[in-house]
Amino acid sequence: MLIDRHRVARLAELSARERSLKGPERTIREEDVALLIKAAYDDATEAARAEFMATVAKLPTSAWPWSAVQAAATRPRGGGGVIGGLANPMPFVPTRPALLILIRGQAESADVDPGSRLPTRGSAEGVQWEPLYTALDAWDTATILRWIGPQGWVSSAGTTAGAAPSGGTSDGATAGQPAEGAGLPAPQTSPPVAPMWRQPAVLAAGAVALVATGVTVYALTRPGDQARLEAELLRRQREAQ
Repeated sequence: MLIDRHRVARLAELSARERSLKGPERTIREEDVALLIKAAYDDATEAARAEFMATVAKLPTSAWPWSAVQAAATRPRGGGGVIGGLANPMPFVPTRPALLILIRGQAESADVDPGSRLPTRGSAEGVQWEPLYTALDAWDTATILRWIGPQGWVSSAGTTAGAAPSGGTSDGATAGQPAEGAGLPAPQTSPPVAPMWRQPAVLAAGAVALVATGVTVYALTRPGDQARLEAELLRRQREAQ
């Protein structure tokens, strides 16, 4: 299982800022969100891309791209019971940002950071990582960030993700050797793609970039899904005008 800890940390930061940024500052930071979406989308599997697109298609297009990192607080269905004669409603819990779908759906590649490679959930090796899996499911950022180390994900038992049993890491590095730029997780960077996020609709190579009320999204690669998503976003654009 591949989960880029740098992108998770960046998502946690932008998700928190989404709730507080207003006005010009929000507009300025919009490009940071767009770049993270682009990087995660490029590295995701087709299944993760499809799930992400199905999710963002249900969100207000006017809120893009911030809607992809939004973790809205919701109250689970069902009553919270009564204590001492007083209603005790269920507490609000954060929903997972849509962008987490892409980050958790990263495709395999030859240059994957070993520190981002976690054992398969449910396997014997994955037992000690279950609290992290659970925190990602619940989008418990306080817990998630505690599991991020300078060289990789670090379990509560002190195990670094991707480390080889012999004391070296899976890429041949020595365990415990400080990584370059060790410290707080560095944000994932990628080449600027600003023009693409605000251009009119562009069709290319089985994927489609659509702009609806100033919003650009990638459509699914299947022609039928492409057409349905394009029609839906254009419908929302007309309604917003």
